[in-house]
Amino acid sequence: MDPAERRELILSAARRAFASRPYEEVSLAEVAQEAQASEALVHKYFAGKAGLYAQVLRHAADELAERTRRADDALPEGSSARDRVQTSVLTYLDFIAERSPGWVTYQVLAGHDPGDEAARVRREAREAAVTALAQVVGGRRGHRDDFALWGYLGFLDDACLRWVHAGCPDDQRHSLVDAALGCLEGALGDWRK
Repeated sequence: MDPAERRELILSAARRAFASRPYEEVSLAEVAQEAQASEALVHKYFAGKAGLYAQVLRHAADELAERTRRADDALPEGSSARDRVQTSVLTYLDFIAERSPGWVTYQVLAGHDPGDEAARVRREAREAAVTALAQVVGGRRGHRDDFALWGYLGFLDDACLRWVHAGCPDDQRHSLVDAALGCLEGALGDWRK
């Protein structure tokens, strides 16, 4: 098998494992076995479990960004900033529900070690999310907007953690979305667009 194909098989196995179970429950041996590779080969391609996890996170961040972009593009021309943010939250909830055990671990583990590759991937993904959100709501006008946008993401992730711990119930989605929209609107003071 060609090295690129082998690497992709390992990544696919790791994505499934990390999406279905917490980080600490996933072993390189099981990922290697599912990918029909040796553990040594996994180490060669990804420099261990932390490197593999960082690549899985990078892929997930890219996938979420692409899903959000497609959902936004599917909205009618001239949709309000509020409608666009609502669509992004609904997309995020779908994304989380598909991989809730792994997403919870991502929230709990990420950022503990600023030198850690997974923490760097998370930081870059959050910076990109703030930039994209700022574009939706009409840009940034200073420190207040930065605090509002970053605070909104923190609020959203904490609210989503509560939703995931409740089992991702459909009957709570509307309340979560309304709370998130209210949080952002309250923090910004207006939608500007």
